[in-house]
Amino acid sequence: MLYLLLAFLVAFLFCYLLIKNSGKAFLDYNEGVQKFHQWNAIRVGGLPIILSLFATSVAFFIGKKDFAPLHFYFIVSTLPVFLGGFLEDLTKKVEAKQRLLGGMVSGLLAYFLLDIHLNRVDIPGFDWILSNFLFFSVIFTAFALAGVSNAVNIIDGFNGLASGVSIMVFLAYSYVSYLVGDYFLLYTSLTIVGAMLGFFFWNFPLGYIFLGDGGAYLLGFLAGLTGVLLVERHQEVSAWFPFLLLIYPIYETLFSIARRKFLRSYSPFEADAIHFHTLIHKFIED
Repeated sequence: MLYLLLAFLVAFLFCYLLIKNSGKAFLDYNEGVQKFHQWNAIRVGGLPIILSLFATSVAFFIGKKDFAPLHFYFIVSTLPVFLGGFLEDLTKKVEAKQRLLGGMVSGLLAYFLLDIHLNRVDIPGFDWILSNFLFFSVIFTAFALAGVSNAVNIIDGFNGLASGVSIMVFLAYSYVSYLVGDYFLLYTSLTIVGAMLGFFFWNFPLGYIFLGDGGAYLLGFLAGLTGVLLVERHQEVSAWFPFLLLIYPIYETLFSIARRKFLRSYSPFEADAIHFHTLIHKFIED
């Protein structure tokens, strides 16, 4: 409980400091095809979250938790995907393809630091390929993690949506981790929830601060990597469990790619305002 409280307080206070003291570089202006807000909010909500996670990692070392090194590597592996999104938040010049590449680099880094990659997805035949071809398994895992990172970014459109969905995902991870006796994933998932709650307080409903691309990509990668670790560390956990937990952002991503590429004939990496949450918003407005 103390670690969860620490995660909450660090994220909460850093969000407060950003809201009160940030300059123009951190602002999210109300112009653009995907904009619905009428005020200039802080766009770098991922920064307090990742700082909170590093703070809890230090606390795990101080508390002499045996999983402290593993947790530190877990957080370090997120840096490429987070920095890709964070630089986009600051400069507006990092393309979607480059951010997707950052997600793959983080996936590869997770393999080297955590020795983790998918050996099964509970699909006959495909599991044999994953188990017998290491290179393919590592690349497939990195691509899947990059995809989930992008998926959470796609649903990040309204106050509390992406962070609220992510909180529910990590609460589910926490429960299953408790059932299988994995205290590393239990503590990790709960402290991520704590960090997100510290952000959520300022994000919903008034929208003082947004996740930004850095925060959305970070949460997506964390959700994907936690799912991979849970499946690979515990054979009794179905590989379909994390997939179904993340079905909303995954479906939204596949739908967006199909709509942009095949129905509207333009690049799937090009931003638009026709997502499920925006369609609901327009329906309610009309």
